[in-house]
Amino acid sequence: MKNIQLRKARKDDVPAINNILNYAIMNTNYNLNEKPRTLEDAYKWYDEHMTEGYPVYVAEVDGKVEGWASLSHFRAYSGYDTTAEVSVYVDKNYRHKGLGTLLVTELERDASRFHTLIAVITDNNTASISLHSRCGFVPMCTMRELAKKNNEYVDITFMTKRINKK
Repeated sequence: MKNIQLRKARKDDVPAINNILNYAIMNTNYNLNEKPRTLEDAYKWYDEHMTEGYPVYVAEVDGKVEGWASLSHFRAYSGYDTTAEVSVYVDKNYRHKGLGTLLVTELERDASRFHTLIAVITDNNTASISLHSRCGFVPMCTMRELAKKNNEYVDITFMTKRINKK
């Protein structure tokens, strides 16, 4: 790959971000939504992230968004305000080329207000488990048959990384 640029996402990146996400929704068990996200909902998601200060980054390859990553609320209780959930998605043509690692590393630079990052990963997504392991996340638990998609029960692994020792 040549000419890779990591940067904070802009509003005009939302359609590309949404296309990458919707591919995962429709073609994998990695995202447990069963219907594609509408562009209207994607803009709402982006606006909420910007308003609440949760970062969203994109990876451009030769000027085209080919991956993205974000931090989000883990749960809507104030006791979890020091924890953020990591999401990373890379276009199918750019997987296993290092974009995910670059994106997670960039997110961590922008995550100093958090104590812990958490990744919630379907067990069949071995690439994501490997990615998070390379980035220093450790498996905390696996919950068996916690979710269901495409008529299959899915195990979910929670991986965490403490990034702020305070």
